[in-house]
Amino acid sequence: MARKSDVASRIDVEQTLIDGTAKYFIEKLYGPNGMPWGTRFADLEELSFQLGQAISRAMMDQALTRQGQAVPSEVETCSGCGGPVDPTDDTHPRAVLTRMGTAHWPEPKRYCPRCRAAFFPSDPGIGH
Repeated sequence: MARKSDVASRIDVEQTLIDGTAKYFIEKLYGPNGMPWGTRFADLEELSFQLGQAISRAMMDQALTRQGQAVPSEVETCSGCGGPVDPTDDTHPRAVLTRMGTAHWPEPKRYCPRCRAAFFPSDPGIGH
């Protein structure tokens, strides 16, 4: 998990991308001349806040979905018997309430033929 200082340094490194993305949204939402004269500050603030929340939720959903699709081989063992598990095409929809709203992603499902148990692989460090 990233520490606060790591996050701040990542944001500094990506500042050019962040500035370009903000410029893109200003032009997309207000047109090539930018925000029209007389637009209320409160309206800009609310739009910026809602857009930031939407981007945050989309980033969480996409990152969690990709992580779920790339389960490392070391967690591909049954937690009960330690034997190999079979991947399935099934996923389980997950939803977790975050500071930005609800994050959604499909969690991969695995099956242990020896224990005849279905489970969802997870990082042993999660929740500790």
